[in-house]
Amino acid sequence: MGPQWVLGVDIGSTHIKGLGIDRMGEIVYRDQRAPRLLTTDDGGFEQDPREILQIVLELIAQCGRKATIEAVAFSAAMHTCLVIDEAGSPLSNVWIWMDRRAASYAEELRTRGMGRLWYATTGCPVHPMSPAVKWLKLRELYPNGLPVSLKDWLFLQLTGQLITDYSTAAASGMMNLRGHWDPDILQWLGLSSESLPPLQDMTFSLGKFVLGGSDGAMAHHGLGIIADTLQAALTWGTSASVRVTQSDSSPAHFIANGGFSYFMGHARGYLVGQALSNAGNVLTWAANLFGLTPSEVIRIGIEVANTEASLPHFVPYLYGERSPVWDEALTGGFVDVRPYHERTHFVAAVVVSLLALLKSSVDRLEAGVGFLNKITVGANLGHNTLWGRAVSTVLNRPLEQSASEDASVFGAALLASQVVQWDIPRQILVPQILAPDMTWRQVQDRATQQAKWLNSRIPYSVS
Repeated sequence: MGPQWVLGVDIGSTHIKGLGIDRMGEIVYRDQRAPRLLTTDDGGFEQDPREILQIVLELIAQCGRKATIEAVAFSAAMHTCLVIDEAGSPLSNVWIWMDRRAASYAEELRTRGMGRLWYATTGCPVHPMSPAVKWLKLRELYPNGLPVSLKDWLFLQLTGQLITDYSTAAASGMMNLRGHWDPDILQWLGLSSESLPPLQDMTFSLGKFVLGGSDGAMAHHGLGIIADTLQAALTWGTSASVRVTQSDSSPAHFIANGGFSYFMGHARGYLVGQALSNAGNVLTWAANLFGLTPSEVIRIGIEVANTEASLPHFVPYLYGERSPVWDEALTGGFVDVRPYHERTHFVAAVVVSLLALLKSSVDRLEAGVGFLNKITVGANLGHNTLWGRAVSTVLNRPLEQSASEDASVFGAALLASQVVQWDIPRQILVPQILAPDMTWRQVQDRATQQAKWLNSRIPYSVS
């Protein structure tokens, strides 16, 4: 008998990643592919579900040529939505979290007083990212279809069964905090619980395919974050987030501070945290604007911000914003520009503003759940030591990079190993500690002041 592996597949909006581990918990396979992102002039951000299915099949086949795959488990980005017909064939492309075409419906719900009600009921804010809100637009275009998440559709194609897990359903805005499709919201949407996928735990499997969960739930699983320990995961990618696991949740935990709360399943608790639409995507924008690489933007920005130079303010809401304002209509730009400001000053203003967003999100989360005992960061933030040190400095605490790989895809692989009852340790390296750099006091002060400036400019209020 040849080698036996399990495979985790993470279906992100930027990359689709595969990670294989063997019975000893060693990483034996890794690969990633980038699906196309399709944009429209009216705020659409789409992907082709058939293209993504083909990539997933290729990753599984490539890994399967090297070993026998005992199980495949999935992680997927939150808030995806596509419409299928009765046979399960896609009628639409996948609308990802960045899609803004349902903005008018989000505003109508808020105007009617449904914004706060649905938010308190589901833990998912009323915003165009929410599949519940997307469906109000999609049903105009496809009145005879049904909304599903991308992961659920992929599982249908691989197994013949349409099933969803609690963490994915929680991010749809249609499931209440008790873990049930909410009848009042479904009635408003013209849906029923019978028309939606049955709810199952993330360990549910058919054949060798394990249902898995949202990327946030899988990251917490991979990092071993236990409920009520106040250990936080801070992620930095196209977007950013900071979140903890709580054994219980109430609107007081998230609404007062503009966060989210997503039920992960019975006895699994809730993901409670803050989500930022503007993160690595703004860094990439700035790099393209100034003819630099993202690493150069970070290096120049920190160097200049750590001087006494006067800087303009940068409003970073190029992609609207989620936490805490949940306002897709926000825009960005430079403010208080003077004739003596040069390119490096604008670069520094962008870096300071992104650091301010991260600081504000941690502050808001702590206001809701208490002081965070530990903040764990992913490899993509930790590997850029300069950026990791800057974030640590602004937060004024050490950060711990404890996973050797992307936590979401590793969490999916670990889940697959547990479903087939492999007794393996978590693949955790000796933690890399990113410590504050006290020689960057000026950067820390600027980010603190910028956070206050942004918060006063766009105050948070529940609608």
